[in-house]
Amino acid sequence: MAQVWEQKLEEIKREFGFFDEDDNGLIDFKEFRQLLTTLSPRTSVDQAAEGFSIVDTNSDGHIDVDEFVTWWKSNWWEY
Repeated sequence: MAQVWEQKLEEIKREFGFFDEDDNGLIDFKEFRQLLTTLSPRTSVDQAAEGFSIVDTNSDGHIDVDEFVTWWKSNWWEY
């Protein structure tokens, strides 16, 4: 079971890297909105802003990989 989780974690981190367009180890709002519109093309700016504020748990204006993993594990992305 641990090996399955480790594989899933690596997959999530690859997804993070895909959307971290500037490769700075953080996802900003623009990158997050792109992620959401990839998952659901009808995502509005307001929905993206709401989601960003939920995922950015330390409110620093960026989503780091730990915040991203927590969000992904919660299956929050319903937009």
